[in-house]
Amino acid sequence: MSVVNALNRRAAIGTLAVSAVSSLASTKSNAKSLEKIDFTNPDQGHRANVKLKGSLGNEWVWRHYWGDVLAVLPEGAPIPMFKFMGLIKAKWTDNEDGTHTELLYDTSSFLHRDTEEILDVFANPITEKKNDVIHVWDGPTTTTLTRNGPVYPWTPTPPADPVILPWQVVDGHAWLTEQAVFERTHPLKPEEWPLASSGENTVSSINLTLSGRVEDIENPDILSAPHDMNWVSMRSWLPWLLMGKRPGLLMTRGIGRKISGPEALPAKILEIIERQQPNYLTSEAPWDKPMNSWQRYAETRQPIK
Repeated sequence: MSVVNALNRRAAIGTLAVSAVSSLASTKSNAKSLEKIDFTNPDQGHRANVKLKGSLGNEWVWRHYWGDVLAVLPEGAPIPMFKFMGLIKAKWTDNEDGTHTELLYDTSSFLHRDTEEILDVFANPITEKKNDVIHVWDGPTTTTLTRNGPVYPWTPTPPADPVILPWQVVDGHAWLTEQAVFERTHPLKPEEWPLASSGENTVSSINLTLSGRVEDIENPDILSAPHDMNWVSMRSWLPWLLMGKRPGLLMTRGIGRKISGPEALPAKILEIIERQQPNYLTSEAPWDKPMNSWQRYAETRQPIK
């Protein structure tokens, strides 16, 4: 599919991009008055978080991101592995009870660290073997933001008390950092997938910071405030790297920002996204069931022993 055709299809659908364009474009308008926010107030801090991360309305929100991945071993300096580029799209819904729900899809492509071309085969500097790459299709995942904190599918009961979010406000800008640490049963059993599985459990941690202008957050004409983001995460080996139980983790460093829609991206990036997932730019449900890297690996590969 050509980029031109993708843009034409996207224009015809409209619902995925037009609402995001209009809400972000309103940042250029002159608001008659600003709603001063007390970021230490749980209700106001929560609404500011929804507006900065996603939207207070009912619309699709898009985030473009890029970065690099390093391998961290018990000894020696981190080893550069590859780069990545991705696009998140999320449908935000106002539940009309003070909570807002995000239905999120994420697709990203791994790139050669020097040429930034799509990686189909990766020369693993640790194992000195070549790996067939599986790119990322994640989601849909659902998160509901409440004044008491986020509610995930695996934690259906919200916290009991309101949360004062750790906002930092300096010189007209606001920053909010999310931190999470997880340990779960590995989806690939090591006895069946000895090289693809990193062990009985998979671990991950993330430190994600969003930043935006206080003026945009306080502007009542804006439902979805622009933001920039950066993060660092640590996680168990991706299955296609075939690292087995080798000690170590992957470290991801990324930056990105909320964008008005796919039409804001350069043609080269659109071509990469189309190659990996042709329906992603135009379909509200680009794949027909929940997906992640481990599931895709299990469905498309055979165990290597």
